[in-house]
Amino acid sequence: MKVSPALFRPFTKRFWTAARAALPLSILACLAAPTASAQTPPPGTVYPAPGYPAAPYAPTPAPGTYPTYGASAAVSMPSTSRNVRTAGEMNYLYATSGAWGVGTGIWLDAIFGITNPGGAVVMPIVFGAGAPIAAFFTDNQVGPLARGVPSSMATGLVLGAVEGIAISGVQWQHARDKQQDWTFRTQTSVTWVCATGGGLAGLALGELTSPDSRNLALVGSGAGWGTLSGAMLGIAASGRDWKDGASIAGLVGYNVGILGTGALGLVHTPSWDSQKYMWFGYAGGALAGSLVFPFYALTPDADPKTGFIGPALGSLAGAAVAAALTFDWQDPAETRGKIFEPPVQVSIAPPPRLSQAPSETPGGLMLTGSGTF
Repeated sequence: MKVSPALFRPFTKRFWTAARAALPLSILACLAAPTASAQTPPPGTVYPAPGYPAAPYAPTPAPGTYPTYGASAAVSMPSTSRNVRTAGEMNYLYATSGAWGVGTGIWLDAIFGITNPGGAVVMPIVFGAGAPIAAFFTDNQVGPLARGVPSSMATGLVLGAVEGIAISGVQWQHARDKQQDWTFRTQTSVTWVCATGGGLAGLALGELTSPDSRNLALVGSGAGWGTLSGAMLGIAASGRDWKDGASIAGLVGYNVGILGTGALGLVHTPSWDSQKYMWFGYAGGALAGSLVFPFYALTPDADPKTGFIGPALGSLAGAAVAAALTFDWQDPAETRGKIFEPPVQVSIAPPPRLSQAPSETPGGLMLTGSGTF
């Protein structure tokens, strides 16, 4: 059977027509291929070093972590967290715990009746040095204390010690004439118990609430305001001996001031500037209240001690007015504390691979450093 070439002529014509139509599309595809391969990789990629085999793009390690050999992909570098205590808090705790240690030594001397000067200094020195050392090792070995815990504990130690001294002072004031005042052993025992209890209460409060240092400063201010105003009210209400009324009312005011400002600190954190002006308001109110004293010259039968009610209430009113006027004040950002970032970053990474063969990969590690100078 003879096949004529004319039979295939329609198919050949259609093939060449389709090839001519596809040729421009093929050329455009070839030109577009290098352009697509040269697109910029997404942000956060690591480029292979020139002359080395290309590697898949890998994300940049997170700040503070660096690649290393082994199963672990990164080594975490230590960083300061906002939930960790500051160095200033620890210094505050070192100072107060040292004072507590010295007081503990004096209390033990009184308990054991040590009167020899040489032997009496042993325990104050041992405990005075041992308490801050114990605080240091607790913070460094057990783990960094949480934010607010050291300052809260230190504030508790101070307020508790003042409480114990004030209780002993009030007892002495009212019992000395009857020769019934406490012995030195009892006085030191009361002071030590109050100081230790205050420190433990501060530790618990710090762990539960992580108080801001401004709240703790407010509690300290409240203790001072309560003591001063309470003492002046006690003088105004006292009888023959003004010291009797001042001692009792001052002790009561001390505790009322702590509780009142402590409760306020649970719902509001006053700024440092606000607390500064609260002190200015307290002093200004006391001066304004003292203007009552010249009027006693016109009433010679009145007891001038009763005039102390003026500065006692005026001072509290001045502090309250200043607190209201500065209630919404905020501290500058730089005074609130920020996370410390070291000026120099050090990283450890493997050297670049010379080939894909594992046997030809160089050993060792590469140490690099960077920073702002």
